[in-house]
Amino acid sequence: MRYIRQALALMREERLYSAMYIAGTALAVAFVMMIAEVYYVMVADIAPEVRRSTTYYQDHLTLKNNEGYLQPITHEMYRDLFQTMKTPECMTAELELWSNVSFFVTMPDSIHEQSTRVKMTDANFFHFYQFCFIEGAPFTKDDFDNGRNNVVITEQLRDQIFGHEQKGLGQTLTLNHRLFRICGVVETPSTLTDKCVADIWMPYTYNGLMRDVGYVLDQPLDLTISVPDNKRDAFMQELKDVEARYNAVHKDSPVIIGDRIKSHYKQVWEGVNYIFDTWDENLFWYITPAALLLLLVPALNLSGMVASRMERRLPEIAIRKTFGANRRTLLGEVMMENLVLTIIGGIVGLCLAWTALYGWRDWVFDLFSSNYRIYGTVPLLKGEMFFGPAVFLIALTVCCVLNVLAATLPAWFSLRKPIVESMSLKK
Repeated sequence: MRYIRQALALMREERLYSAMYIAGTALAVAFVMMIAEVYYVMVADIAPEVRRSTTYYQDHLTLKNNEGYLQPITHEMYRDLFQTMKTPECMTAELELWSNVSFFVTMPDSIHEQSTRVKMTDANFFHFYQFCFIEGAPFTKDDFDNGRNNVVITEQLRDQIFGHEQKGLGQTLTLNHRLFRICGVVETPSTLTDKCVADIWMPYTYNGLMRDVGYVLDQPLDLTISVPDNKRDAFMQELKDVEARYNAVHKDSPVIIGDRIKSHYKQVWEGVNYIFDTWDENLFWYITPAALLLLLVPALNLSGMVASRMERRLPEIAIRKTFGANRRTLLGEVMMENLVLTIIGGIVGLCLAWTALYGWRDWVFDLFSSNYRIYGTVPLLKGEMFFGPAVFLIALTVCCVLNVLAATLPAWFSLRKPIVESMSLKK
């Protein structure tokens, strides 16, 4: 506490120096934290994607007889092979939609139509992803097994179709000229949670709509699997067992099941590789220099300010040395004084980063992520995307690194000067 009080007293005495130090720190922290926040939003367990840390994706199998040729996962494979697995905590499947397939909701005037995003999923989808239901509930396993036309929609779409004051539960909507019954309404998710985001969710077993665009039930599925940390080895072994059972029956077309599976972190990392147009082994040499520059350049400027301030304080330091203060104590005081300024600057910088992310969210996330759903939209940002233990830990680490780089060397060299030389500087 004594060090903190002393640091605050020095801030009041040297207001211009303190303001410049805080501003320099704030800008450095803001730039670093903007990038850190973008990737935190991409990898953290954020609702509805609360299982990211344990999530794996499987979209295809690899055929052994044809190197590099991919075998799509069908509904039959999902039901007979993957759903029999014991190690996954939860699993869901989504019908892979062609990029040229469009869905349009008919508006209340029965004339205008609105383009909408549709996900065709199984009954486990709303157990895997934790949506906040405002009305009703998800479609059931019975709805899925019987291919009923029950759908879940977002609050935003409900308001656009029926208005703010009307409920959507039990109502019908017209999608591509077919009627669907609304069984649930959820809080509108952010496009930053791109694995689950949509406007409408329906059972992929409902073929009425899909026949219009040439789909049938044996179209490719994308699997999303949640595996607890303590079961990952058992999960990989069970994948090999599933592969062996499948290949024992399909001897003419054996497959490698675990070859195409990837974790959520790996998928995000591959997206970063795509942005930087490089490979995994080279990405380190792109990110590290950029991060060092963001910290080193302001640290050098701050270091010059600290050195100038230490020169002015040399007579004071010399007097304290004559009364028995050792070099370690004096260095600790200087470091603490600068740490207080750095933390204040870090808090200001973190607030600047949050403000910039919110104000420029339509292009910042598009610039640093490979999420194509963000392009041309203004993503919804929620409080949990800004606040999290990892965010504050990163900010604190950045502040400490800046403090060490900026204050240690100037203070160390100043404290090494003899007492007589320091006293001679007093005018």
